[in-house]
Amino acid sequence: MNAVDTETVDIDIDLLQPNPLQPRGQILPDSLVELAESIREHGVLEPLVIAKTPAGYQLIAGERRWRAAKLAGMPKLPCVVRETSPQGMLEMALVENVQRVDLNPIERAQAYKRLIEEFGLTATEIGQRVGKSGPYISNSLRLLELPDALKDGLLSNSITEGHAKALLGLEDINLMINAYKQILAESLGVRSTEELVRRMKAKADIKPKTKREYEHTEDVAKMEQEISEAIHTTAKLYRSTKGGRLILIFKTADQLDTIHKKLTS
Repeated sequence: MNAVDTETVDIDIDLLQPNPLQPRGQILPDSLVELAESIREHGVLEPLVIAKTPAGYQLIAGERRWRAAKLAGMPKLPCVVRETSPQGMLEMALVENVQRVDLNPIERAQAYKRLIEEFGLTATEIGQRVGKSGPYISNSLRLLELPDALKDGLLSNSITEGHAKALLGLEDINLMINAYKQILAESLGVRSTEELVRRMKAKADIKPKTKREYEHTEDVAKMEQEISEAIHTTAKLYRSTKGGRLILIFKTADQLDTIHKKLTS
């Protein structure tokens, strides 16, 4: 992947295609209208980053600007053309969006998951590419374990990542959803949500988790990451004073066969 090309060229807007690997899942129409008005007045101030592929020019970064520019009736757009691979396109789109804080936490976690499943990257390798630690990547992936209603809440910005991480401590799906409803009804902040989670655990006679016993600490996340890298699959580690659980996740028979060979060799 050539990441040093900085020459800007004007490309016909109709020749540009969306990136099929774009990590951003949704672009709100209202935000496009506002950006289109700005583009009509000031033009596109930052070049788009595109890749030349056999199918044509595909966007790596700047899909929102491209869509808004089409609304604004712009005939051409300033672009920087990069030579890259499908993996490189996903990585560059992910890095650009993370650096601009454009991605929703769920979209970000889904992109990390794709890099693991489609390209075989480890949490550490992803972290190196996006400027985050391996444990940070592992903890972000835990957001995908949330019930669909809560993931939708994150996608729609009804709750924040802080709310979601607090709710993960409940483990029970019904308790999570009940807590989520109360957060929306009472407009609870993160601190209030953490207190709500503590009360719900006590009421449900769930033994409060100490940091050493149950929380997904950095040490646990690091061990989880190392196990995942060693056997080339996603591992989930849950520890307690009485033991714990290690869950290995596979999606195909080939992945299961690989795990079996790693564990028995």
